[in-house]
Amino acid sequence: MAVDVKKTEAPKGKESPAYTFVPVCRSEELAEGEVRQLKARGKQIAVGRLVGGQLFAVGGRCSHMFTRLGKGKLRGTLLECPWHGAQFDVTDGCVAKWVQRPWWLKLTYDAALPAFMKRAIPTYAVREENGEVLVAVD
Repeated sequence: MAVDVKKTEAPKGKESPAYTFVPVCRSEELAEGEVRQLKARGKQIAVGRLVGGQLFAVGGRCSHMFTRLGKGKLRGTLLECPWHGAQFDVTDGCVAKWVQRPWWLKLTYDAALPAFMKRAIPTYAVREENGEVLVAVD
């Protein structure tokens, strides 16, 4: 696949003036309700399609123990980490639920971990063009 050199505004939370849209997969490879672990310019990203067809692209590693989020389950707009069950909203990257399993780890984190350490994941601009899914990365 050829790299698209069109520039765009920086994704949420980023300060860089321009990003490049890079093809990551074919449109038909991403069914509704599905998420995949992919790479764009060396960055691990989770790319998926919500029910209804809207695409999303988020950081591909859980902010807890860096598990691959592209292997997780998508429930509505929530992407669940396959390892400890933390859930992230793919529309803004925010934590919806922190670590959920095993129960003893959830209790430990709920009691000892300050809220500011429950980090969100990055989100990326994403679009479909000519049968390809493109993600904006630096």
